[in-house]
Amino acid sequence: MKAIKYLFASAVLAIGGMTVTGCSDLEERPQTFLNPDAYYKTEAEVDAALNGVYNRLRNIYTANSQLYLANIELYTEQGWPTYNKNSMHLLNRWYDVNNASTGNSDRGVNRVWSAAYDAINRANIVLARQEAVTMSQASHDRIIGQCKFIRAYSLWHLMRLYGGVPIVLTYTNGLGGLEVPRNTIDECYDQVTKDLEDAAAKLPARGDDAGYAVWRATKGSCLALLGEVYLYRASMNNNNKDYLTKARDYSKQVIDSRKYELMDNFTDQFYWFNANAKNNKESLFELQFAALPGQSNDMHIRFGLGRTYAYMGCYQYARMGVSGYLYREMKNNNDKRADALLSHFKLNDGTSVDFDVNTLKWVPKATNDRNAEHRCVFNCKYFDNRTDASLQKPCANFPMLRYAEVLLNYAEASNLLQGGAGLAELNMIRNRAGLASYTFTTQAAMDEEIFQQRRFEFVGEGKIFYDELRRGVLGQYAAAKCKQGTADGITYFDGEVEFKAGRNFLFKIPQSDLDSNPALTQNPDNVSE
Repeated sequence: MKAIKYLFASAVLAIGGMTVTGCSDLEERPQTFLNPDAYYKTEAEVDAALNGVYNRLRNIYTANSQLYLANIELYTEQGWPTYNKNSMHLLNRWYDVNNASTGNSDRGVNRVWSAAYDAINRANIVLARQEAVTMSQASHDRIIGQCKFIRAYSLWHLMRLYGGVPIVLTYTNGLGGLEVPRNTIDECYDQVTKDLEDAAAKLPARGDDAGYAVWRATKGSCLALLGEVYLYRASMNNNNKDYLTKARDYSKQVIDSRKYELMDNFTDQFYWFNANAKNNKESLFELQFAALPGQSNDMHIRFGLGRTYAYMGCYQYARMGVSGYLYREMKNNNDKRADALLSHFKLNDGTSVDFDVNTLKWVPKATNDRNAEHRCVFNCKYFDNRTDASLQKPCANFPMLRYAEVLLNYAEASNLLQGGAGLAELNMIRNRAGLASYTFTTQAAMDEEIFQQRRFEFVGEGKIFYDELRRGVLGQYAAAKCKQGTADGITYFDGEVEFKAGRNFLFKIPQSDLDSNPALTQNPDNVSE
């Protein structure tokens, strides 16, 4: 496969001079080409290579893949296009989803294939080469645990998008033997959970343990992801009780560890609002960024207001914003989580511009040099107004696993196993948002309420696409958004959805990768509901 074939070049880079500045400098600085069997001699060299593995996991959401986040938000009711470059307004309508050739320029989802296999290959290199390096058993365990966590997380991205994919457990060290067939979806689930269970047994409970940086993967990260994986697997298998039990129990282990808790104020866990937000007490795992070459968070650049606005603190384009309908819904509910969405900014001349929640328009009209239509609000969760705009390097971290998700996963699995169980955890989420406690009536009603809280809690975090998909409601939410947007005359809603996704929807494997690996078989065409 192309994604694995091209990894040979990365596999044979000797990693030298790699450092960590604060907790965010994860850039590899290759010095020369060497055989990977020869270049790990010390624990420091292995640790430097491990930083490169984190770097590659981060590339799933950044570098040339940052549009993946935009895509999976636009495919739901939560993402609104603000500019037609990269076909954002067409992706919003689910156009051409059965075309495997679409994607190199339009569909960031397709870029996940190569980014994820790159991370997997890097993890496999470090796993193999660390064995011959002299270090304590605790050091070996921590390296193994981190690599297996990243390998599992990367495979987890792939299998939810494409179904059963090749499971690769050895690194690429040459150009032969790269015809790798697909594994079944159950084999992928089993590999992900095995890696996470192995990693959980080897890693510290939380990254504040002596000698272990807070930003690294931990036992808590593994347990939280296991809860997410088993909940998804349960949903895709008619709420299988065995999987629900595992989802509940793994989530409960995180809760019972007492290593994590909700931030008192929802917005305080994001860098825009709090300079100390990175790797806070609610964070189980987040992608690390810094205002350094190769280390900045390009999501801010792609999803900002536009290049003429100084208020945002960094160079920007305009691609995607947050649904004005969703924002209005949150404001009408007096939901404090709406405060994480940008509804006010200033032009370069100091003019204040505010979002009118009733008309879904900015007053005065917001324009920029990209002529993007701003009928939506913008997401401060990964924005940076603290870094000097002249650097053009926003450095806000991006949340991957938060304690709020653990609580909602526990509540959902518990309620589905026994109606009303998990109510206290659900209300922890509601109460922080300024909402009254939920009163249990029926199992189905509580299940729906948990889903609604996910919609408001994880705006722009790449979660709701998968929640709606596994629950079988993705198509209906996306269709309602486009229909309403078209009726309201919003420019980039220029038609209704062309495809309504069902629970079994899978993206096409990128055609270039399919062509490069004769052992691969393509996903069948999806059928619209």
